[in-house]
Amino acid sequence: MWNKGEEFIPGRYVKPGVTFTSRGCPNCCAFCLVPEREGRLRHIHDFPDGHIIQDNNFLATLPEHRQRVYAMLARQPKAAIFSGGLQASFVTDGIAEELRQVRIDTVFLAADTVASLKPLERAVERLAFLPRRKLRCYMLLAYGGESIQQAEERLEAAWQIGAMPFAQLFQPPEMWIDYPPEWKALARKWSRPAAMAATHKEAR
Repeated sequence: MWNKGEEFIPGRYVKPGVTFTSRGCPNCCAFCLVPEREGRLRHIHDFPDGHIIQDNNFLATLPEHRQRVYAMLARQPKAAIFSGGLQASFVTDGIAEELRQVRIDTVFLAADTVASLKPLERAVERLAFLPRRKLRCYMLLAYGGESIQQAEERLEAAWQIGAMPFAQLFQPPEMWIDYPPEWKALARKWSRPAAMAATHKEAR
């Protein structure tokens, strides 16, 4: 039985340094299992220390909660990694200023649809104090009948915006899709920073 994340223990099932400060998400994206498995957004008031923030939607948390997280991150020996993902449409000027004060290793945004490219562009502009290598972007491929050409165009658009894509092939919960070699090659290329940099003749 899924416990909806109520009993997170640091280091159990996740690598050291990972912490959750909230569980769930206010969104109900059709391709995402979080609403079903974890429910709506809930704050964890006594969250464990860690430099890797794995929250599903950290920017949906309350401002006072985020400030507590930033204070915790300031105590960590390693720079922060927001690997759970930051919702691009929530990156306001105020949020960008919050993040500017944090020692950051990597921020993960997302652009899973064509419509999400515009919010991604605005977010990247506001986070311009971070170089591309620190601005990763989860990108779901082959969902909803997307063609390989459409996927490649969306990946290229994210690169031109200034983010570094992290491609992931869609896998439904009820089955495993064995994608053709061309899809696998596309996902492999667009999840490896060195391959992307080499393709675009950009120094690593």
